[in-house]
Amino acid sequence: MDNLSPVYYGQTMPGVERIAWLEIRKRFPRARFIEFLFTSEKNGIVVWQFDGQPDELLELRTTEDVFVLVVSAERLSRDWRDLRTVARLVEESPWLDVAARSRKGSKDSLTYRVVSRKKGKHRYRRIDFQEAVIKGIQRRYGHRWELVDENADLEIWANMLGSRLLCGVRLSDRTMRHRDYQTVHLPATLRPSVAAAMVLLTEPGPDDIFLDPMCGGGTLMAERMLAGHYKQVIGGDILPDRVQASRANLAALGKSFNLCRWDACRLPLAADSVDKVSTNLPFGKQVGSTADLRRLYPCFFAELARVLKPEGLATVLSSEYELVKDVVRRQPRVHILTGYSIAVLGEWGRIYAIRRVPS
Repeated sequence: MDNLSPVYYGQTMPGVERIAWLEIRKRFPRARFIEFLFTSEKNGIVVWQFDGQPDELLELRTTEDVFVLVVSAERLSRDWRDLRTVARLVEESPWLDVAARSRKGSKDSLTYRVVSRKKGKHRYRRIDFQEAVIKGIQRRYGHRWELVDENADLEIWANMLGSRLLCGVRLSDRTMRHRDYQTVHLPATLRPSVAAAMVLLTEPGPDDIFLDPMCGGGTLMAERMLAGHYKQVIGGDILPDRVQASRANLAALGKSFNLCRWDACRLPLAADSVDKVSTNLPFGKQVGSTADLRRLYPCFFAELARVLKPEGLATVLSSEYELVKDVVRRQPRVHILTGYSIAVLGEWGRIYAIRRVPS
């Protein structure tokens, strides 16, 4: 690893970190992969090295937050002596000054806050770990840096993941994970970064006719519209309030789209007419019974196979692993390419990438 180039990490929804690396590699071919980490049931992490401008990384759509790495250590003891090590590493970090300058120019006096997370068993508490990070900063900067509770110039996030220390300065803000276009929120709305990951896996192209047959609040449609040029974006839902919510959320983007109220098992679309499909299939908790799903999934996948063009790509999200695999096996015109297990709203599901077979 080139020690002259800064290292960054992106925080994602659990399981999305591998898809996030696909986006990073696509946008920034010079980026060099370092590792994947799993922080908790709430987040995954992808770490990479990049010699471009930090602000370029704020264009990423599959990450929830982006950080510049300032302290990293492996194989810590999990004992009290870790706290002395943490304080020393923070105090001696050459990247803390670099990160501060990139965020606030040459300003000498800064405010900061520390966000700490701890995974695993340690002889010390999370608050002890956080205080060790603060001690290292105070030793280095004294009164020039002021510790505050909120609205800080710098947010320093410290992660102790078992015996692994990862500490970074946050480059992003809340708009990276909470998109501005979401004006109408529905229960169980798909997370925008997850929607962006599903869209990315369809390999967006400028001539795409893109479809979300169960559009909910329109998040997948919005992420496709923001992913690059397209020929047409189409969506619909069986419930009128969802169609209305999608229309309100998408209108602010100022781009073309088509919305309909329909039954996803009886799409008013011609055969072989759609290039790409992404949709969030109902989970068992959403539709009420396994029997309902066993009626819905076969008819939906039959429609998917009918409207998708030969060699077209689809991504679907579901927690019904065996049902999806069983239904797709019964559809000779489509097959599963791969799958990514992810956590959504505390429940594990899987994004399946599916291709229509050639004619």
